[in-house]
Amino acid sequence: MAAEEEDQVEWVVEGIAEFLRGPDWSIPILDFVEQKCAVFDDEEENKLTYTEIHQEYKELVEKLLEGYLKEIGINEDQFQEACTSRLAKTHTSQAILQPVLAAEDFTIFKAMMVQKNIEMQLQAIRIIQERNGILPDCLTEGSDEVSDLEQEEMKILREALRKSKEEYDQEEERKRKKQLSEAKTEEPTVHSSEAAIMNNSLGDGEHFTHPPSEIQGS
Repeated sequence: MAAEEEDQVEWVVEGIAEFLRGPDWSIPILDFVEQKCAVFDDEEENKLTYTEIHQEYKELVEKLLEGYLKEIGINEDQFQEACTSRLAKTHTSQAILQPVLAAEDFTIFKAMMVQKNIEMQLQAIRIIQERNGILPDCLTEGSDEVSDLEQEEMKILREALRKSKEEYDQEEERKRKKQLSEAKTEEPTVHSSEAAIMNNSLGDGEHFTHPPSEIQGS
């Protein structure tokens, strides 16, 4: 019986892992984390905003998991058992399950958000370096000691990077909408030209066509 239960748990863990790797889970989770991580830092003090964002994240996770569990016929008890099983505690499984565990554990959630914030800052720094060819001194000296001025520069840089990414995303969105708008307007223009030609043709015909009653009356 124990062997059957272990097989069942293994099946549940594998099924959950497969779902967590798929787009139905990863896309909305990644979108949420990327949009909300900018306010998270590694300071000990936890802001009220962190708690509010964590609650939003928890609701998103519950919604996504609820739909999946219903689809494959797993109840909440089976899910909890799978998440606390020996198989779920391996290094690989822990990495995959981290976004799920983060919904219940604020410490895991904050660490995940801080890590993503750092990753996005580094990505933005690489973009700036590619565009300008240089980086601020506080990022290139490689010293462990950072002066007050350099700390201030880093804060300014982080804010600039955040705005730069937002502007970049907004610009890409504007381009996409513009392309869609141009694609939509081209087709109606053609149709309106054809309609104008048809109307002109009909209008010309009205000058030469009279009802029989009008001809007799004249």
